Amino acid sequence: MISEDNWQDHYWNYLARLEVGAIDRSFEDLKPWDSLAEDCMNLAIKAPFLKGKNSGSKSIKLSAAFLKRTMSDFRGAWLLINWGYPYQAACVAASLYENALVVNCLVERQDLADEVLLNKNGDVPWGAQKLCKMAAYKDLYGSVPDEFPNDDEFNTAWKMCYHNYKLLCKMKHPTLQQVADETRSALNHKGEFAVIPLPDTRNESLALKHMLMIICISKLFSATKCFAKAVDCASDDPEHEQFYSAALKVYSNLKRCIGESKIKDISIKAYGFKFT
Repeated sequence: MISEDNWQDHYWNYLARLEVGAIDRSFEDLKPWDSLAEDCMNLAIKAPFLKGKNSGSKSIKLSAAFLKRTMSDFRGAWLLINWGYPYQAACVAASLYENALVVNCLVERQDLADEVLLNKNGDVPWGAQKLCKMAAYKDLYGSVPDEFPNDDEFNTAWKMCYHNYKLLCKMKHPTLQQVADETRSALNHKGEFAVIPLPDTRNESLALKHMLMIICISKLFSATKCFAKAVDCASDDPEHEQFYSAALKVYSNLKRCIGESKIKDISIKAYGFKFT
């Protein structure tokens, strides 16, 4: 324990002990998600090693760099969630979301890869909303279009994709929603909150942690699936068959975990976005 007289001077090291305790708590609270996160990461790691007709294409090579960033963000978000910092994990998850969408959109389009490579500022030339539209259309119809249709199915799909990104932004940006919820993790017996960093191990934070896990795993899985498909392996290739079998396992377990999650109890809402 640290002394009440000079605890501020020693809180940095004490905080590390609190974080170890948060990891122990997370081991129990997030146990069903641990093997799923591992399986999804292992699947993503295998994707760039698949060999197919398009292995050496420009779009595959460029997408591999964004897939690597997606995997790094995935690991970073996972660590932050387990250490008791879900809102900080959401900041990383927002980056993961965008990088995963870039993989989805670029991986089969040489012309779009050229747009990125030739951009004078080195930027991806599409914002989050445009990327959501591109990715949603590809999920529905199998390719990225030059123009988007104005039909109900497509509009619902891209708006749902963008809604999830906006939800992460509500956690990333300064808002009363996230500040009010985060301060509840540092209340004393008088109902006053301490202005100090503190791992959030509340049962009430599980809904948020589950939502972040669903978003992170879903987007990494989607990017991995699109990347593997674009490589265009031979259907009887043993590594491709193993990859496909592992992908089915991740997808099945993700559906199960979503059904068992507490996401309906999440306290953060993406207000101001209509699905009409």
